[in-house]
Amino acid sequence: MPRKIIIGYEPTSQGLDALQLGEVLAETLAARPVITTVLPWPEYLMNEDDLEQALAIDTAEIFAVARDRLGALDPETRAIANTSPAEALYDLADREHALLIVVGSTHRGALGRVLPGSVGVSLLHGSPCAVAVAPGDYAARAEHRLQHMAVAFDGSPEAWAALETGIGLAEQVHAAFTVLAVAEPTHYGYAASLSALTAGEYRTYEQEAKRRALDAAVARAPANLAVEARLMNGDAGALLAEASGEFDLLLIGSRAYGPLRRTLLGSVAAKVMDRAACPVLVLPRGAGMDPMQTQQAFGQRDRVTG
Repeated sequence: MPRKIIIGYEPTSQGLDALQLGEVLAETLAARPVITTVLPWPEYLMNEDDLEQALAIDTAEIFAVARDRLGALDPETRAIANTSPAEALYDLADREHALLIVVGSTHRGALGRVLPGSVGVSLLHGSPCAVAVAPGDYAARAEHRLQHMAVAFDGSPEAWAALETGIGLAEQVHAAFTVLAVAEPTHYGYAASLSALTAGEYRTYEQEAKRRALDAAVARAPANLAVEARLMNGDAGALLAEASGEFDLLLIGSRAYGPLRRTLLGSVAAKVMDRAACPVLVLPRGAGMDPMQTQQAFGQRDRVTG
């Protein structure tokens, strides 16, 4: 079965951003793009044949532009009538066994930043595959190559999956790779009675734990990959979003609870998505160590599982 990614496309600047990021990721993943436009039409208004014809007429010009931009990748096009664009993209991703859904940011966000709109937020809370969101004005940038990637890493199973995917992508395009970890301060509440000394000990323990996680992550990478480990201290969401400006792609694992094989946006990831300056890719939960099949695409690697 051919490898495919879904690109949610509309004739707007946000649609062009998604198209541009989709092109980059399709090339990197050796996957065929499926350019998809969802029109908010109730399906019951006409029979199936008439609906298909109406969709083809209304999207002919839209898809002509998209096919021209991604022509070298031999894209497919799909026009879907559904009052819920997120549901339509879910269903299509399931049917096509897609590796990834790519969307643009909301037009209300700041240019150069990721801020998912209603469709993107819905996808990030239940997509059956990975979701990538392009920052505003991404298509207008002069450079789109993946030269430096990063992964947010905390040692959880979800973070290991994001790490594995990031390593596979970085190897494929010979990119530099940074593993980011954040030691967060203790949050007082039930622990309000902790002494200052205990709080200080907690900070030290947290830093040491994250340093050990970083060491394990770096040890997993192959010798031919340039890897930097970076430990930061403070608010994880804010620091990761601030650091995102240095990278061409930031990978994040889903939160650690909820339905398996779905993307699930936790509080840290949500804050990153609101502020990130580079494209952000969120991996589904519980879909294995290599949910985007980078080893299958680029050759098997023999590693010890972390």
